[in-house]
Amino acid sequence: MVLEVLRSGGGGPARARNVGWRHARTRWVAFLDDDVLPESDWYQLLLTDLTIAESEGQVGSQGRIVVPLPADRRPTDDERVTIGLVGAAWITADMAYRRDALAAVGGFDERFTRAFREDSDIALRLGADRGTVRTGVRQTAHPLRPDPGTWSSVRQQAGNADDRLMRRLHGPDWRARARAPLGRLPRHALVTAAGLAGLGGVLARRPALAGAGVAGWLLGTGELAWARIAPGPRTAREVRRMVVTSAAIPPVAVWHSLRGLVRHRTAGPWRGLPDAVLFDRDGTLVHDVPYNGDPALVRPTEHARDVLDRLRAAGVRVGVVTNQSAIGTGRLEPEQVAAVNRRVEELLGPFDGIYVCPHAPDAGCACRKPAPGLVK
Repeated sequence: MVLEVLRSGGGGPARARNVGWRHARTRWVAFLDDDVLPESDWYQLLLTDLTIAESEGQVGSQGRIVVPLPADRRPTDDERVTIGLVGAAWITADMAYRRDALAAVGGFDERFTRAFREDSDIALRLGADRGTVRTGVRQTAHPLRPDPGTWSSVRQQAGNADDRLMRRLHGPDWRARARAPLGRLPRHALVTAAGLAGLGGVLARRPALAGAGVAGWLLGTGELAWARIAPGPRTAREVRRMVVTSAAIPPVAVWHSLRGLVRHRTAGPWRGLPDAVLFDRDGTLVHDVPYNGDPALVRPTEHARDVLDRLRAAGVRVGVVTNQSAIGTGRLEPEQVAAVNRRVEELLGPFDGIYVCPHAPDAGCACRKPAPGLVK
């Protein structure tokens, strides 16, 4: 087994996964989160899952996620978030997709910059809600995370902006299709409105409005805190954390939802990078020397190597398609053209393919550009 470490330069897990699958040349690409522990027979069962998925015409195969629970206490609020991954639909903690299917939709949408909703988005674009993704037999453990700190639940509210992007891309029924419950955002909006009303009443010196608003805010905040405290271990530390963060969560959630509404109001379908870029050779990658059969005369054009290396770093396949009618007219031997192509590759790096039309212009072939045969 060869391990190759690739770097995406930041941008979140969607971009990192795109770099990974674009560099892959296998028919299937498997994704695992960095905090999961596949079972010892995972490779063998993955092969079984993919064989079945292939035979059934599936584009994806999902592993079964298990979360080891604490043995001596009930889970905390943060731990229950991880436990929620059990049975979740189409999560990339353990997911395999067919590479050609990923290429057809442009891969993961990199506008999802966090580890949230990017997996549901691509699953919907690949038709998972229409049965194109199968849950396999392989199993992967997702351990509970170490204590992420007091404010992790508040930071998670940024996902409300991603939900706005999901609605923009997939329509108002996206939650039903993605098997994503609505959550508490409507309640958060009411609690936030009550708090603002109470504050406005205080500033306007209207006691009735201030009292009603504050009472509504306290009632809503208390209900949220208890809903999070009741199923947990109820330690003093956990209770304090739930009370403090329950006061902050509603306005933060509403803020992120409004931010997402504005930011993604014009978002269109994700395109992504192309799966491959094909270049002409003479006059594009190298300076044109008519009917060149001498490798010593090959000179790259300015910036050609930089452009090619940028594409390769992103995992985009690069190829050369070139008309070489000098072979068909007898001016050059095929071996001379091949030698020039080898020199081009020496100077500009490896290509995923170099394709040559050797026919004369009047041969009537289907491969001579601008005919599409060579490109196809």
